[in-house]
Amino acid sequence: MKEDRTGRVTPPVRFLFALLLLVPSFARALSPEQELRRLGLRQAAAEAWKDPYWLKLLYYEKNLAGGDYHSPSVNPNFFLSKWGRISPRLELEAAVDGLFFEGPDANASPECRFPERYRWLKGKLGLSPAEFPPRACTDFEEWKAGLDVESVSLIFAAGYLNNPSTLYGHTFLRLHKRGAAGADLLDYTINYAATTDKDSGLFFALKGLVGAYPGQFSTIPYYLKIQEYHNLENRDLWEFPLSLTPEEIDRLLRHGWELGKASFPYLFFTRNCSWQLLPLLDIVKPEMQLSRRFRLWVIPSDTAKAVIAASPPAAPGWRPSLWKTVEWKRSQLSEGQRTSVLELARGGQAAELKKLENANPAAKAAVLEAAVDYLSWRFYARRIGKAELDNRTDPLLAVRASLGQQVTFSGGPARPEPVTAGHESLRLGAGLVSLERGPAYELRARFALQDLLDDPAGYLPDAALEMGGLRLRYDKSYNRLFLKEARLARVISLNPWDSWVRRPSWEINAGLEQADETGRQDGRAAVWAMNAGSGLAVEAAGPLRQVWYVMAEADSAFGPALNAAWRAGAGLKAGVLAERGAFRFLAEARYISYALGDTRPLWAGSAAASFRLERNTAVRVEYGWRGKVKEAGIYFHQFVFPP
Repeated sequence: MKEDRTGRVTPPVRFLFALLLLVPSFARALSPEQELRRLGLRQAAAEAWKDPYWLKLLYYEKNLAGGDYHSPSVNPNFFLSKWGRISPRLELEAAVDGLFFEGPDANASPECRFPERYRWLKGKLGLSPAEFPPRACTDFEEWKAGLDVESVSLIFAAGYLNNPSTLYGHTFLRLHKRGAAGADLLDYTINYAATTDKDSGLFFALKGLVGAYPGQFSTIPYYLKIQEYHNLENRDLWEFPLSLTPEEIDRLLRHGWELGKASFPYLFFTRNCSWQLLPLLDIVKPEMQLSRRFRLWVIPSDTAKAVIAASPPAAPGWRPSLWKTVEWKRSQLSEGQRTSVLELARGGQAAELKKLENANPAAKAAVLEAAVDYLSWRFYARRIGKAELDNRTDPLLAVRASLGQQVTFSGGPARPEPVTAGHESLRLGAGLVSLERGPAYELRARFALQDLLDDPAGYLPDAALEMGGLRLRYDKSYNRLFLKEARLARVISLNPWDSWVRRPSWEINAGLEQADETGRQDGRAAVWAMNAGSGLAVEAAGPLRQVWYVMAEADSAFGPALNAAWRAGAGLKAGVLAERGAFRFLAEARYISYALGDTRPLWAGSAAASFRLERNTAVRVEYGWRGKVKEAGIYFHQFVFPP
């Protein structure tokens, strides 16, 4: 080997000829000087693939054994090298080769396809603009100029229990257009979501658990996201400003352009819509190191808290759901005006409009506005079609326009606590249990998120959303440690009856539990139980706010503790949830008659009260019976940020 005047190593001619046969076709037209320069840059970048930023840009991870790297992106268009997904070194070499692209269309060049990679690469190798001038990437520049981003916010869409894909909420980025003063029609979003098929319910959940759906980034107008979450799904939107510098915003856009070519397996509990934003923000602002905070599971409320904690404090914005707006306007109407709204929306509209002819203009305008909003909600809730919406709203809007400017509603819906004010998602607990035969001790853990006795601040009221609940008990009288409960999922939605909404209350539950009523010795009566119920709830006022409910339930269980090793039946459950300030109380009774398998009926019930000591600390007392087995306990609960 010998050196040229610049000190670069010049390979023998025969070796150079062999290399020319292996390089991409666009490099075959390079001059000998360019080819030598390319080889020199490859050598200069020999160790650069180990740079943490390069590994972040392509999302490289080490395998479970801590050895070789791989990228989770399953789209080959995200890589320049055929082996780029499993080799950051070969991908970097391909990027070096891309510096010498000589195709007719600059937009097809690697540099225009991956602008952030090449910004970093040129800086890493110290390449001057004179030697490698920036390419005219018109497609990227036009896209970037169209967005014209001035600032960026993180948007958190609150959870929606009626859709399995949105139980825990959703996060995405809002790109504020320069000079638009937050105009919804002009702003765009960077959103990551699963590309799903027509499956829903159980099949959707199962595919989401195993990563059968590909997840992709997209740039979507913000008003479409408002329509999806605020209108269609009745979800509040919380907006948290991110303090990004102009260079960080440019980095976000450059890498966002690159992510349009990536696809990642969508995993409901780990690599979901919320987690995938974290490595993106780690690239934009590396000092955040957000993705390192989550190792086992990720839910949107936790990622929102992590991002907000890593950003300078800023007052969040709140956009109430369409239904909250309707509900607030209704609260300011008299009983007669509410009846008029219902008649205009669901009854004889012409006759009702005639009745309103002599009404006070301001009061009449308020009724018309509330009726139009209620009709819009009914349309977005899929209660009426587009034809009925137009037929009913057009006459109302015409009459409202004739009234001119009127003072109707002032203020807005009561602002709830933001997700940042809620308790942490992981709950740990310990307790002392009193049994008829003596004491027992219990350890508890629940991975997410809340039950009916947890403080609802920042979460959905009158709802339970529990995943991964464990109760480990030590029974002193039997000197036995056993699993009292292992709950896979429990979702409850208590919806106090509203004639405007007509929404039922419902529950689903699945997991391992001890069927104590079978007479088996405690700890040896484990069964797999599943149940679902639907019914009605009503709200009552008083010293304590109360929600009374009754549900018809279907129930099944499987396990050797049962006669015939299984049972299936139906029954009723009734209860009351009461609250005031930091105090919450829940009592319920349940009767199930089993027609199949083990036909012994089940009587069960419970009464429990909790008191919040601090935002993440609570104490709870519980009493319950199941058949002839009774127990009482006192527990201490601590909420912590997940590991």
